[in-house]
Amino acid sequence: MRTFRRCVREHHIAYELAIRALGDVESLRFGTLFHLGLEAWWRALWAQQLGESELAPLTAAIEAMAPHAEDDFDLVRAGVLMQGYDARWGEADEYEVLAVEVEFRTDLINPETGAASRTFELAGKLDAIVRRRADGVICIVEHKTTSEDIGGGSKYWKRLTLDSQISTYFAGARSLGYDIGICIYDVIGKPRHAPLKATPEESRKYTKDGRLYAAQRAEDETPDQYRQRLTDVIAEAPDKFYQRGPVVRLEAEERDAAFDVWQTARALREAQVAERWPRNPDGCERYGRICGFFDVCTGIATLEDPTRFEVVANVHQELAANDAA
Repeated sequence: MRTFRRCVREHHIAYELAIRALGDVESLRFGTLFHLGLEAWWRALWAQQLGESELAPLTAAIEAMAPHAEDDFDLVRAGVLMQGYDARWGEADEYEVLAVEVEFRTDLINPETGAASRTFELAGKLDAIVRRRADGVICIVEHKTTSEDIGGGSKYWKRLTLDSQISTYFAGARSLGYDIGICIYDVIGKPRHAPLKATPEESRKYTKDGRLYAAQRAEDETPDQYRQRLTDVIAEAPDKFYQRGPVVRLEAEERDAAFDVWQTARALREAQVAERWPRNPDGCERYGRICGFFDVCTGIATLEDPTRFEVVANVHQELAANDAA
């Protein structure tokens, strides 16, 4: 739905033609890797609470991510971030885990008439469902990794009041029989620090006693050095990397979100019937990068280029099947 609202043409290519830009796949890789670690972390915590396993959540997370990391530095970055996550949230016994990575499928309801759509259904996956021990309130846990500022009062948090995805999760959880009170929005800031490289020979400058200038390096940074540097950065300002906030939905807010979803589905159906998928030039650039299909829309490239695009078997990779998506 987010992709369709951003650009109908992008949605058509990605979700109806099942084509993805290889550059976009790469940019999403770290978020996917870290999500594997989060899933393993919560599952291990759940198993501990049930008395079924003594495996530490941090250990489970690292083991889950290791086979999927691109290289040692990729695993170091994800591992240090997960270590900080475990230190920030692992000691508290605030929540009882009820479910992890649970999929829902339910009717897409017209909020005006109460009738179910004959074309689409509402589907998604909840990262976790927990019960707050202090008062018994059942909560959705939603994980997000981002490069944006996640500090208190930032636009990241203000924007959540308009996020229909959260309202969709409330509806999905209720369809599974959970009486949800709040959504715990669990946000992790991605470190922007890349491994340091040796200064090229032609660019090196030396002091009078033969030492390199302080900002220059004679050798590439090793994985262990990178690990220590990232650990220091995160330990110095953990609030920049780990934030949790409760998100509630009033009845009027859920109704507004339901209309948002319904109207999006109607617009999608109209595009399908007309077989026209308009472009949105205002959506070509986001988060400092250009849409992976930009060159296709401007006539520079074609979707048949295997060096730039690939066909995926499952357009909703978080779901078990696509037949009613």
